[in-house]
Amino acid sequence: FHGRSLIFNRATPWHTDKRDKKFAWTPVLTTGHYTSGTFKFLNYDIEYLPGTLILLRGAVFPHQVSYSGGPRVCIAHFTHEYVVNRTLVRALPLMTASDVLASL
Repeated sequence: FHGRSLIFNRATPWHTDKRDKKFAWTPVLTTGHYTSGTFKFLNYDIEYLPGTLILLRGAVFPHQVSYSGGPRVCIAHFTHEYVVNRTLVRALPLMTASDVLASL
């Protein structure tokens, strides 16, 4: 990951992460002392309380966050597509458990 976003005491409106690599996973951790939170994507409303970690493909799926009841900090790590395209870093090939065992 080349970037980190710290979001302090702010809900996040519906959006997609347009600069992220489409098939990259973005880990998003929320912390603080708030009492109610919801992470929404597709047709799902996921309870999003302090200590929750979500991995998502933010460039593909629109998402939003709401919260209430105290201070909240969200930490998201991301990789923008242009960084991947301008470096020699490439995605690891998809491997099954059998492939991994065979490579040992």
